[in-house]
Amino acid sequence: MNKTIKEMLIGVLLGDAHISRTGLNKAFISFEQSKKKIDYLNYLHKLTQEGGFELEKPKTYIRTDSRYLNKLNESLYFRTKSLEVFKPLADMFLDNNGRKIIPLNIADHLTLRSLAFWIMDDGQQVKRGGVTLCTDSFNSEEVNILREALKNNFNLITSIHMKKSKNESLFERIYINKISLNEIKFLLKEHMHESMLYKINESS
Repeated sequence: MNKTIKEMLIGVLLGDAHISRTGLNKAFISFEQSKKKIDYLNYLHKLTQEGGFELEKPKTYIRTDSRYLNKLNESLYFRTKSLEVFKPLADMFLDNNGRKIIPLNIADHLTLRSLAFWIMDDGQQVKRGGVTLCTDSFNSEEVNILREALKNNFNLITSIHMKKSKNESLFERIYINKISLNEIKFLLKEHMHESMLYKINESS
């Protein structure tokens, strides 16, 4: 796996992508985005194929979201084949029960390209500036590990924004300060698809 693809995969695994083990030595990665983000999903598909991985065309996927009173969500989805090359990423991002986690050493793997894909995959536009990362599936300790990595690697100032779902559950989300984000926007843009630039209040 080349460096570019690995950094991209780190970013999307921090976001909406999932990794699953198959047997002792193999794993596969699945990618999912809402239908309105078809251009971005096709971009992920193209990059993954160019990285040497054979893929089927994206498919439509319908599921219920328990966070929002089982609302039906329609999205687009594709997955890789189960391969040994993904096993190290599975060991990083999965616990022994197959739950997605944040590795303690995520700062060692979080590059500007990874951050750009994390924002594209699971960032939320803040019109007054800055950007929110939807870290809903991670616990407080994991969110703090991510905030520390953002500070140490990119000198980003962050805070916690609480999000309440329709079923009254609370989730912690990371807000990246407007001023510190502005200092690295021009670097992030180099790695972002034009359809996702709005998330950092930029244009192509």
